[in-house]
Amino acid sequence: MKQWMKAAGLSLVILSSSMYANAAEAAQKVGYVATGQAMGQLAQRYNVAEKLRKEFKDRIDELRGIEGRMKSKVEKMKRDGELMSASERTKIQRELASLDADYKLKAKALQEDQRRRGAEEEQKLVKKIRTAIQDVAKREGYDLVVDANAVLYANPKDDLSSKVISAVK
Repeated sequence: MKQWMKAAGLSLVILSSSMYANAAEAAQKVGYVATGQAMGQLAQRYNVAEKLRKEFKDRIDELRGIEGRMKSKVEKMKRDGELMSASERTKIQRELASLDADYKLKAKALQEDQRRRGAEEEQKLVKKIRTAIQDVAKREGYDLVVDANAVLYANPKDDLSSKVISAVK
């Protein structure tokens, strides 16, 4: 996402400079926003990580329970393995294999779901930031707003980051 925003910002700057190379044309008001910084601050403000942690808490607890059962069976094998019959050892080994397969399957599904939900929450923030950038640019009279990463030099008065972050509230 960051790479896309950087490329879009850079292409806008290049396009803008080539379109308005003629010095006789009216000057345009250009601002910039540190979108990465804005994303970080807004993610903290909206407690995205905590929200996702709560959403997946039950599944994480379930995985921890499976880990605990596996650990107890391994300890039982170490402790009582010599005293067990072959069928008892085989039964515990099969239970361990089943628990391990269940754990791996549920852990992989959890990781995929966490990644998907994280991306969804990120997209919500991106949409809010884009809307806020457009609102601030219109209100402040900016003709063009680019990502701060695409800017080599700019006057600090044209930094709209704090205004955009406030507008997202």
